[in-house]
Amino acid sequence: MKMKSNRTIITLIFMSALLMLSMTFPEASVTTINYVDTTVDTTVDVVTDQATYKAALMVGGDETDLGFSYTAIEGMKALEADYGWDTSISKQVEYTDQSRIASEYGAEGYDVVFAVGGQFIETTYFDVAWSYPDTLFVQIPGLNEYVPTPDNVVGLHPAFQSEGMYLAGVLAGSMTETQRLGVVFGEWYEYLSIEYYAFKAGVASVNTDALVFARVAGTWGDAAIGKQITEALIEAKDVDIVVQVADTTGRGVISACQDAGITVIGTVGDQYELAPEITMTSIGMDTAGLMALVADKVEAGTAMDELGGTSWDIPIGNYLHPYHEYEDKIPDDVKDLVIDVKTAIDNGSLVVPRIVSEFPPEDPYTPETTSAPGFQLLELLLTSMIAIPIVKRLRNKQ
Repeated sequence: MKMKSNRTIITLIFMSALLMLSMTFPEASVTTINYVDTTVDTTVDVVTDQATYKAALMVGGDETDLGFSYTAIEGMKALEADYGWDTSISKQVEYTDQSRIASEYGAEGYDVVFAVGGQFIETTYFDVAWSYPDTLFVQIPGLNEYVPTPDNVVGLHPAFQSEGMYLAGVLAGSMTETQRLGVVFGEWYEYLSIEYYAFKAGVASVNTDALVFARVAGTWGDAAIGKQITEALIEAKDVDIVVQVADTTGRGVISACQDAGITVIGTVGDQYELAPEITMTSIGMDTAGLMALVADKVEAGTAMDELGGTSWDIPIGNYLHPYHEYEDKIPDDVKDLVIDVKTAIDNGSLVVPRIVSEFPPEDPYTPETTSAPGFQLLELLLTSMIAIPIVKRLRNKQ
């Protein structure tokens, strides 16, 4: 009996052990399998389903001007945040470093290289781009239709900001009290020539008595020179509104206007924060929007075919930023006129002239000028003849 009892106990123990193993072993194996499957699925989604694109930016300045360089840098940040692209930004690129930096981006296989500034034209069109056909170089601004343009270069048409400059001319021509206006450029390129004459045409459309003086600093990065040029312009020509298209050099333009207590109009970005009390407005440019359009085409695989080798004529600089502290200083009829002119430009009933000159214009004829008016007077008459009838019709509608 004792032996039978022992066998019974052993059998019960053995069966209990088997039961416990059968209950725990499958549960542990299921948990392990679920964990492994989840990890594998997540890894596959990230690695195989999401492509990573790379975009680079070269600018001659930095964020501090709140202008050309600033808006480009902000556009790159948007590409990283909204599109998930890898980005690289090279600021304050010197002329001597342009080819090296652009070549490095090409060699590293960047999908897009944005070159923001007319100073990069020689590098993109005539040098580096030819060596890296798989990289799209976007030159902002670029050249007019040019042959041969590399198949991997797209240039923003040089008239990209002519409409905004024309609007600024309408505003400045309506607001000047001394009938003297100034425009200060960093350098003189095709696109800046177009901007100058667009501004001048806008002025002439509302005020045939106002004179426009152009000054070229010869640099985009020297605020001291910008201030010196503008001080001389204010003292010698009695200008009371100055448009600055000069990046960091424009900081000096703004400083001189502050010291003299006259009005400044900024460019590209909303530069109001640089001098709130004297900034009437800024001529806008949607650089981030252009970069997004490029990104969309790159991701769709159509960028090179649709854009490469072209001059991209799109209106990304056709508006003015808010008037801020000048909102109550500008008469309602002037604000309404600016709106009407913009509407006319947008619907095609007013075409802003695109005039190109190789060299900056001479000063307009004034009583204190020793030379005869000559070509400048003829030019003023021509631009007036183009614009005045259209603006008169707009005014008659009011």
